[in-house]
Amino acid sequence: MASFIMALNINPNAQKLHADLSHHINKSFDVFADNSVPLTNLFATLGRYDYIAVFDAVDQNAAFKIASEINSKGILETETWPVIPYEDYTKLMR
Repeated sequence: MASFIMALNINPNAQKLHADLSHHINKSFDVFADNSVPLTNLFATLGRYDYIAVFDAVDQNAAFKIASEINSKGILETETWPVIPYEDYTKLMR
């Protein structure tokens, strides 16, 4: 399994078009379960992004599929990064 971090922002147009925005946001997060990709953690932030999702997927293609499906709903915009544990990274640098 590969690990990923997904940064998400609420689409400004979605804020204007959807009175029940939180329902639509939750439905966007359902994409993980719909694709049998467990969400390790989901955080709301006070920073540049509205949410940060941490998840493991079979491969990069699965992560692309998740991001594409979330983006296609028009509620959240995503930016996704593959990540490895710091310990693994330091082993690569030796």
